[in-house]
Amino acid sequence: MEKLETASMDVGAERVAWEGLAASCASPVRKLGAFLLVGFTAFITLTTAVVLFFNVFGDRTVYGQGVSVPQEAFYGTMIFSLALALGGYAVWFVRCLRSHAAFAAILRGGGLDPRQPTAGGLRAYSDEQLLALRSRYEKLTDDKTRDLFGRTFGFHEDDSFALGPLSVRPGTFEMGSLRVEWETQLILRSGEPRPDIFWWTESRRNVLPRRTDETKKLVYALRYTGDSVRELKRRYGYRTERWHATVPEGKLWDAVRDYEESRRIQAALGRKSRVD
Repeated sequence: MEKLETASMDVGAERVAWEGLAASCASPVRKLGAFLLVGFTAFITLTTAVVLFFNVFGDRTVYGQGVSVPQEAFYGTMIFSLALALGGYAVWFVRCLRSHAAFAAILRGGGLDPRQPTAGGLRAYSDEQLLALRSRYEKLTDDKTRDLFGRTFGFHEDDSFALGPLSVRPGTFEMGSLRVEWETQLILRSGEPRPDIFWWTESRRNVLPRRTDETKKLVYALRYTGDSVRELKRRYGYRTERWHATVPEGKLWDAVRDYEESRRIQAALGRKSRVD
């Protein structure tokens, strides 16, 4: 049985490199939409400015009427706005690829494969991100994506993870045991071909290790606690005040805990968004 590859980078440097690689894999479709929106805004602004300019400084053929704006001016603002949007997108795209190549080179220099984030185990992932990914895996219906998650992280239907209520918490002994379970699964499947996480794959799947500041941890926690609460409501009813009669006695405390924590995280993120 082959063992997982051991990287020469320390955990902190490895996480920073993976986080930089992940940050350079933003969705190109969303970015294109954002730049097109900028171009459209520029077109509206420039068109308004052109109309005002000709009405203020243009020659009026009939007194009291507006000045007709040359079609060339409209076409010019349209071409400029489109060029601004596509040019900005092209600059972002090139910089994104350069950033991806730079962080990939750092990972290769540390003995890691930038296309295999879990070849050295799951140590670069925070507990919160792993639980959020496992929660996503629980809901996946696409067999191809589900297989990618399973072979990348060692997830499987019979592991110790469960929703409704959530069976493990970040930073607990149970979470450590679950990590060992997933990494053992990776070792058992080490003879199978492991899927490569390319730039395009990451931009659509978001599976690379991500920076986990306090806000990001809350976002991840909201994902898996929210999924757990939705599963609880589906099983035991949407009226939470009746859970004492519908939820089995051994699960009631954990169910209420998930529900209250989901509300607390939503409130905390709301406060942060107002402050920001």
